[in-house]
Amino acid sequence: MSFNARNNRYDPSRRRRRRNIHSHPSSSHSPLTTLATTAAVAYGAYRLGSWAWNAYVGKDEEDEYAFGEGSGYDSESESDDNNDFDHNPSESSPRKDFRSRRSRGDWSEYNHRHRSNPHSPHHDHQNDSKRSSNNGSTNSAGVGEKIMATTTAAIGAAVSAGISAGINAYNNNQNTAASAQFLRSSRMDRCRLEASRAMMDFLPTLKKAIIKETDITAEMEELKSIRSHRAQKKENGGGEQSGNIRLREGELWNSIKNKSITRLMTTIYAHTIVFLVLTVQVNLLGGRLLREEQQEESQEEQASSPSSDGSDRYRSSHKTVLAKTYHHVFSTGIPALVEAVGKAIDDVLQNWDVLGGDDVSLDDVSSWMETVRDSIEKRQQKGISSALVQFIIPDGAEQSSEESMDELARYILDETYDLLESPTYAHAERMCLNITFTHLRVDGYAKLFPPPTINDMREEEENDGEERKPLAKVITHLQKQTVATFYKPPSHEEEMKDWEGVFRMMEEPLPSAPNVYIPKFFDAVTELSDISFN
Repeated sequence: MSFNARNNRYDPSRRRRRRNIHSHPSSSHSPLTTLATTAAVAYGAYRLGSWAWNAYVGKDEEDEYAFGEGSGYDSESESDDNNDFDHNPSESSPRKDFRSRRSRGDWSEYNHRHRSNPHSPHHDHQNDSKRSSNNGSTNSAGVGEKIMATTTAAIGAAVSAGISAGINAYNNNQNTAASAQFLRSSRMDRCRLEASRAMMDFLPTLKKAIIKETDITAEMEELKSIRSHRAQKKENGGGEQSGNIRLREGELWNSIKNKSITRLMTTIYAHTIVFLVLTVQVNLLGGRLLREEQQEESQEEQASSPSSDGSDRYRSSHKTVLAKTYHHVFSTGIPALVEAVGKAIDDVLQNWDVLGGDDVSLDDVSSWMETVRDSIEKRQQKGISSALVQFIIPDGAEQSSEESMDELARYILDETYDLLESPTYAHAERMCLNITFTHLRVDGYAKLFPPPTINDMREEEENDGEERKPLAKVITHLQKQTVATFYKPPSHEEEMKDWEGVFRMMEEPLPSAPNVYIPKFFDAVTELSDISFN
């Protein structure tokens, strides 16, 4: 299907944001400058996760909060105690498990020997001085300042790192006389791979952000204290515990119940948001690069003195885009998302009591998920935009208060926001969520309710016909599924099965992505990538 045929989902002529896109005279730069420009853009696309890791929570908090005592995360091994939560974070996958198996320097060196040297993209030079003076304007104790500072250091290292692959790397490994359609297809393949790599780099930061908003450490510690006090009292021949203590214990269990399911569902939504925004922005950058290269190549070669300004300005624009987008997502979007999901969970689970010994069926758990989805995604309302974009796009006041930025950064941000509000994005998001929730049920919590045996069927006929499990056991299992489904990389065999044959270059390292919709990359996400690239 052609791009024009898909335009019913995204009509650029109906954009709501003001455009300040100017034509710039073509300029010719030295091969070294062009290489640096391409390296900076490619490096920034997947380097995003690394600076976000350091920027969101400081290095001093990393071990304690991500995988240590402050996480409140379950280990992956199932506990046999139906009324307790396995709270051993030491078995969580180390940070290194989230990285590709081969360094990016390895795969970039091969492609560097085969790539061409197109000219640097056109760029508006007028606003750089205004932009540079405002990079540190956010609160010194807030996320914004950390992100801006760390981003500058990370992306500034791109040229010296010599990474020339990324979006352009796959181009000239094939016949140099290839058609424009083949060139476009190969570039989009590269964008797809880069978006998946960036997603993998983002997983530790995403996990950290959600843990901070759904931490159950305090509740667990208070429960342990109550149990210890009860055990001592029993040894000393004391009587029954007071009603107030019993009431408090029930409150703690219900808080753990609600936060655990909130964490699981927020993780699903946050993964979808980050993956799709990365897909949009990487393809926007890749498409812009390709179009400007083709425009320059179509013009006659003109003698020009080499310039190194282009790479610095393009890198600075990209830095601004990344900081603006993910500063809002992590500092405002995810906390607001957790709050919204938490309220919906409280309403759905208010009559389910862990301490009271309630038990649940598979249909009960699925009903919880569907009810919360209706509330958060507004699935019963007819509309052309996603209900989740409110957690990605700043409100009008915040956008208008942003410091001035250069034309390229403004172009990428405006295009990103327009695409996120389009029916194409809403369709891709809905498909991602549907397949992820289905995967979570079939390969996740449904395993807690295995198919009944003949004896089980006889027992079910005497009861209500459904197998039921204690609520505490189900909540514990759902906690473990958050780790297993979204943060545990697949095996090497699974990775090769998902990606083999995609790029026709098996010396490429293949990203390990736990999200089921990334390796399958179905039509809805391909359509979003296509429109973003154009």
